[in-house]
Amino acid sequence: MDVHATDNLPVLRDYNTIISGVFSSFVTLSRKIGGELPTMIDHVTCLFDAQQKFIQKALQSKKPTNDSEIQALIKPQSTEIEAVCDYTNKNRKSPFFHHLSAISEGIPAFGWILVSPTPASYIKEMSDAAQFYANRVLKEFKEKDPNHVEWVKQWMRVLTELHAYVKQYHTTGLTWGVYGQQNSGVTSAGVGNSSSVATRPPPPPPPPPPPPSLLPSSTHVDDGPSRAELLNSINALGTGAASHLKKVPDELKLHKNPQLRDQSTTQPATRSDVSNKSHEATSNASSTLTMAPPKLALEGSKWVVEFHSGRSDLKITETNMKQTIYVYKCSNSTLTVQGKVNSIVLDQCTKVGIQFTSVVSLVEFINCCGMKVQVLDHVPTIQIEKTDGCHVYLSKTSLDTQFITSKSSEMTINVPFGDGEYKEHPIPEQFKTHLKDGKALVTVPNESAGV
Repeated sequence: MDVHATDNLPVLRDYNTIISGVFSSFVTLSRKIGGELPTMIDHVTCLFDAQQKFIQKALQSKKPTNDSEIQALIKPQSTEIEAVCDYTNKNRKSPFFHHLSAISEGIPAFGWILVSPTPASYIKEMSDAAQFYANRVLKEFKEKDPNHVEWVKQWMRVLTELHAYVKQYHTTGLTWGVYGQQNSGVTSAGVGNSSSVATRPPPPPPPPPPPPSLLPSSTHVDDGPSRAELLNSINALGTGAASHLKKVPDELKLHKNPQLRDQSTTQPATRSDVSNKSHEATSNASSTLTMAPPKLALEGSKWVVEFHSGRSDLKITETNMKQTIYVYKCSNSTLTVQGKVNSIVLDQCTKVGIQFTSVVSLVEFINCCGMKVQVLDHVPTIQIEKTDGCHVYLSKTSLDTQFITSKSSEMTINVPFGDGEYKEHPIPEQFKTHLKDGKALVTVPNESAGV
């Protein structure tokens, strides 16, 4: 079948309708609002175009049996998804940061092309994650500028229509090879209807089940494990390591706060739900849309550790004070760093344990989930940003460590006492602020947050 002849097929026509309809209006409004939004919209537009071409090609081709071929085909899409997320992170001080975050939290929905057997449900989860920041925009601009309110509605409609499209035409996963030359005589009544495709190949077997929850449901304890137990738990992340779940405060419960349900037509998720879904989605999208060979190498003065999974023997031993360590998109692994280094950054990692001797400046966690870190000697600063689940075990010589946290949850500091034992101190996640004498702001931890 000719490439142009497929344009009138419902499976492509309806996708193009999303682009020319609600998404086109969303693009126009984004450019009208201005700021950083036009640049962000350029990336999303390129993503839509790349996915439209990919779907068209997939309908006319047999599914590649080699994963590297599929990765090459989706490279234009994965590049734009990465660009969207990177652009948001680079513009945290922007007055439109919540707008950018609403897009970047929802953009992994375009990874549905590699999700089976329920891609539509995956899109819904990403839409729920985007809703959190969309509600922030509504709260800020509801009384100021109706353009921003309409902007939120249109972005959520884009995700809603994408969900409906995938549910109709790609119910159990992206459809391959239905309109290729070998099937040129089939009807175009719709890919979602199996009766309309006489020679459609049987669907592939479903993928293995997803990994277990990142946060096992163990009870909260005050006394930490012994040093031996600690090392064992770091080396066995995800297979029974303790977690510390906190009670959801009343102000975040939908049934006790009707105003949370009234902020938009789509029911918003609580922050904890959004965080877990967002990080799980980011991890899933990262593992499927951005695959690369594992690396552990010294590049100049920077140790690069990336794309490792299921490794408990990662070690860096030849270090000096001028070197930095950058750990990127690793999962279910343990890294040991010997000696003193300048800094350590862990970016977009999931269930990684790290043990290090000493750091000159800081250790930083960005967009991570289910992390554990043990300090053997000293570190002046640990920074935790957009991370869910980070448990830090200090040494007796690192009790003066400062912690800087933002947009994170499930953080604990474990302080040594006695013979190899630790006492746990949760880091506050919610705060109360009031004016003192009408002049100065006073902020204290909110006790109802389980602190």
